[in-house]
Amino acid sequence: MNKPAFYQESQGSRLGAINEQATHYFARLMTPPEVAVATQRQPPEVRQKTEGHWVLCGDVSGPMFKLLQKVPSKQFQTRLTAFNSSSGFAYCVLTHQVERHQHRFLLGLTDPAVRTFLESMTTTGKLTFMLGDDDGNNALLFESPLLPNMFMPVLAMAPEVNLETQRTALSELPCVQAVIGNPLQVPSLLEGYSVQYVSVSLLLPGFSVEQYEAAIYKASGV
Repeated sequence: MNKPAFYQESQGSRLGAINEQATHYFARLMTPPEVAVATQRQPPEVRQKTEGHWVLCGDVSGPMFKLLQKVPSKQFQTRLTAFNSSSGFAYCVLTHQVERHQHRFLLGLTDPAVRTFLESMTTTGKLTFMLGDDDGNNALLFESPLLPNMFMPVLAMAPEVNLETQRTALSELPCVQAVIGNPLQVPSLLEGYSVQYVSVSLLLPGFSVEQYEAAIYKASGV
């Protein structure tokens, strides 16, 4: 399918190479009501697949996208992990893999929108992934195979925090993002395939891109 207009507008330019081992993009998390509005003019099969779902949008490299087109959706390998940084802030990573390519969604658990999403996932929430082709205008939809109980430990790591804490967490995000781009950071999901190529889609918290770029500038020490 072609990338819907709402998807293209959510991405902007890709972040590029935070390190030389991965390509980085912005992600977008859409609530079910937002999805319903955004898909009004989409084909019936798109509306059917996404009705009542949260949709997490990201991008992958051209070579990975070509491989994904050949993978049946029910065989799409997915993994949910969470961790705390050395500063004590929590993150979750949703990983997909095909052959030696991985795509990783990076979400900060200090983001109130992410907490709302996780609360929904632990009950009746449904999730669809939309992955776009960095080399073109096409996108693929994959329904998440993750069960509600898998999100419960992650939700427990996402406390309600104030705005000051959210801003403090933002300052370390470029460093965390660079670490997640390391092919060795997430084990392979497929037996017999080592991870060599990584695409990372970062979900920015409720702050502007300008603030994040300032955090990158400060982290680089330039």
